[in-house]
Parts: sequence; structure tokens; C-alpha cells
Amino acid sequence: MKSKIMLFLLALLPIASFAQNKAIDNIFDKFDGKPGITSINISKEMMNLVAQLDSLDFKAKELFSQINNVRILALNKASQEDKTSFDTMVKAIQLSTYKELMVVKDKGNTVKILTLQNEGKINQFLLLVTGDHESVIISINGNINPKDLGKLASLSHFNGFKYFDHMNHNK
Repeated sequence: MKSKIMLFLLALLPIASFAQNKAIDNIFDKFDGKPGITSINISKEMMNLVAQLDSLDFKAKELFSQINNVRILALNKASQEDKTSFDTMVKAIQLSTYKELMVVKDKGNTVKILTLQNEGKINQFLLLVTGDHESVIISINGNINPKDLGKLASLSHFNGFKYFDHMNHNK
């Protein structure tokens, strides 16, 4: 009986993951193209092109080849209504399916770094920033070795990635 229950619960994991991805997709869909909001979607093809650059070291090339896509949404100069709506939608995400790596509270902002993992690999990395001063969501999907993830901080100059430095300092 226990094994049947475990099999049933394991079968539900992909459904729970799909539901969470749908909630995140809804956030990106709602705010994409709105005034004062920066939306970036980097495809697998772009990641593969970047991985081929001669200027990257082996670890960086390996990391980029593990990533399927990166989506970034930053409400830099969004209306207060959009920021409130964003915060509400982020709070509605069922974060219990994610593994919480870190929470940083700083100057009226809350930063949450979360992952969905399977067999020791990160399938989704999620960085959420909510609060008075910043509203950002970064979603990285792929089959990523956790040891390679900290490399993103040194490779990106986008404002939201500054929070990766907290991961490197707290290892």
C-alpha cells in the first residue's frame, strides 16, 4: 500500500512542477511589453551560441550548454499598480514545491532564491525580488549542475543577477 501511495505521489510531481511553471508563465505574460517594464527572454539557441565563444573558459561554456532558457522581468519604472499586481502574483506561487536556497531582506526588498531539482540537477532556478524598491523575477530552466550556478554572477551585468553574489559568499 505504501509503495502505491509513493508511486502516486511521484507521478504528481511533474504536474505540480507544470502548475508552478504556468504560474510563472502567467507573470511573464501579464507584464511583457508594458511601459516601465523590461522583459528579456534568452533561448536555448542563444545559450548554445554563447557557449561557443572563444573568450569563455571551459566552466562558463559548460554552464551555458546546460541552460534551456533564461527569462528576466524587471519592473524598473513600472506603475505602482503594476508593482502591486506583480507582488500579489508572486505571493500566489506555491513555493512549497521549490527548495529554498536563500532569503535576503535588504532595504525594504525581499529576495528569494529557489530551485526545482531532480536527480541532483537544477531544472529551474528562480530568483524573486519583491518590495519597496525593486520587483524582479529571473527564471532559468535547464539541466544545471548546482556547482556551476554561481558562475552566472560573474558572467552577467544585469541588475537582478547581483543577488547571485550572495550565493557565492555564503557557500
